[in-house]
Amino acid sequence: MKRIKLFGFILVLLASAEVAALAQDSTYVSNEYAKAMAVYQRAQRYNDAALTKQALVDMSILAPRDTGILRSLAELYYNNQQYVSSAMAAADITRIYPNSLVGIEIQALSYENLRLYDKALEQYEKLWLTTDDNNVLYQMAYLQYSIKRYTEAITNIDILATKITNESTVTLSKSDGNVQEIKFSAALKNLKGLVFSAQGNKEEARKLFNEALAINPDFDAAKSSLAELDKG
Repeated sequence: MKRIKLFGFILVLLASAEVAALAQDSTYVSNEYAKAMAVYQRAQRYNDAALTKQALVDMSILAPRDTGILRSLAELYYNNQQYVSSAMAAADITRIYPNSLVGIEIQALSYENLRLYDKALEQYEKLWLTTDDNNVLYQMAYLQYSIKRYTEAITNIDILATKITNESTVTLSKSDGNVQEIKFSAALKNLKGLVFSAQGNKEEARKLFNEALAINPDFDAAKSSLAELDKG
């Protein structure tokens, strides 16, 4: 009987020690998080990107399921063109919340900038299925053209053609690095022309490039497409 009582007493002591340890751990984490937050705020005030990243990494370790921290970290990496890091931070978001649009989009953009187009497409497809966004489907079609998945590209271009209106526009990059807002219908004709040109159908490609320019005479990409075609 005494041994049983003693054993029970030892269990109580062990349990008390564990509770005390957990309380200490909780206090430690809370204090360290407060320090990291203070560093983050000061780094923001001083516009110190490196220190901001370090503070966010520290906070993400102390609060691993806080996707707000992970989002800030992923965006900071992306904006500093650290695309491997931004993809990994965004992947951590989707491990916690698989349907996070922010996590999916940052991964898509990061992989695209890394020229990992197959992986980028996987993320854009998830984004498209969730948002039904015409811009996402256009980007998918462009990437499919880029990696020679021509049949899929044409299919998505044709789907888009049924979804847009005469007033629909899209913003595309110009050869000088600036952007240009053009009619969506012109963008689709130019992209379809690129696919046909890649497949060797030069005459149909020329027709589509000219149709794109008829809609938007100042369409930079269509001008470049036609010029490339004329080079032979």
